[in-house]
Amino acid sequence: MEKVKTPVKKAPKKTAAPHTRQPRPSSGHSKWTLEGLKDAEVLHYMEANTVDASFIDAIKKMTRYKESKIAGWLRISERTMRTYQSENKVLEKGLSEQVVMLRTVMEKGKAVFGESDAFDKWLDMENFFFDGKKPSSYLDTTSGLRYIFDRLTAMEYGDNV
Repeated sequence: MEKVKTPVKKAPKKTAAPHTRQPRPSSGHSKWTLEGLKDAEVLHYMEANTVDASFIDAIKKMTRYKESKIAGWLRISERTMRTYQSENKVLEKGLSEQVVMLRTVMEKGKAVFGESDAFDKWLDMENFFFDGKKPSSYLDTTSGLRYIFDRLTAMEYGDNV
């Protein structure tokens, strides 16, 4: 009896796992904003990107708010913020998280309202969904940033916020 050779299946080529990290871009900011503000998304973004003072500069360009207000949201002094900017410092993790999330909320607001000025005006209006407070008063905490982001998402889907 003749032996029949069975074809040998070759193992598939090994490719990098989808979660493998790519080299960190410096200040090129390959992708500025996130799809959402879930913990995993923010952490992955911060791991994949170098968050430096140019992120703060970008926030300043997106809004009519003064440096003092932005520094307050980031819980740093104006002087510290200016030092970071003049030296284009890489931000520490806690501040990086706040900056990335604030930038994402600003981008989302601009997308929902069509322009930054309209979003800024909404931030400064007392709002029922924010216990009668201005949404801008919630921008200094990660929970507040997430809440504003969620309200903006609801507005995209027709909620009257």
